[in-house]
Amino acid sequence: MKGELSIEKTNLFLKLDQIDKQEQQAIGNTNTEILSKLNISLDTLPLKCQELISKVATEQVTLSVNRLDPIAISLQQSRQIAKNLEDEYEILKLKLKNKELQVKIDRNQRFMDDLRKELDSSIESLSKQSPNPDSIEECIKQMRQKVASYEESYKKATMKFSKLSVPDSVLPKSLQAQLATLASLREEETMWKQRADDVLFTRQARDAFRRRK
Repeated sequence: MKGELSIEKTNLFLKLDQIDKQEQQAIGNTNTEILSKLNISLDTLPLKCQELISKVATEQVTLSVNRLDPIAISLQQSRQIAKNLEDEYEILKLKLKNKELQVKIDRNQRFMDDLRKELDSSIESLSKQSPNPDSIEECIKQMRQKVASYEESYKKATMKFSKLSVPDSVLPKSLQAQLATLASLREEETMWKQRADDVLFTRQARDAFRRRK
């Protein structure tokens, strides 16, 4: 019994080996057929081409194709070329879109750079002024104190002369000068307040710009 199984096993291996040799011979014949149709020698082809021809031959044998169909191969090549062209077209569209986006990014970057330069120039210009943004609050405080002092002195002087019932036209020159100085100081205070508002606006714009970086 064991002897019969051994003989059958041996026969099976021989058949498999014979089938494998037949397939290899068929692949070789197919390679020869392909090259003869192309009028090309296998040895003269690059390694990649040799591998491709072997793959075609293997698939032909696997699918039991008796002969190559040039029309079917041409159609398949046309489909592959069309697919490759379509893929290349999509890639070109993506590259064009990327270029358009890059142009917009560069334009926005130049705009931001111009804003940054303008802001830096404004900050430098303000820092060179007297008072500058760091000292303007102290200047406004001193100006308010000076205005308050003049207002107090003017009120005291006017109260004294009002008790004497002296007309405004005959007020002492010193009091008239104080009155003019007070008016001038009030105008100067208004100007400093305006400049302080400008400085505050510039500082807020600078902080907002820096937060966006």
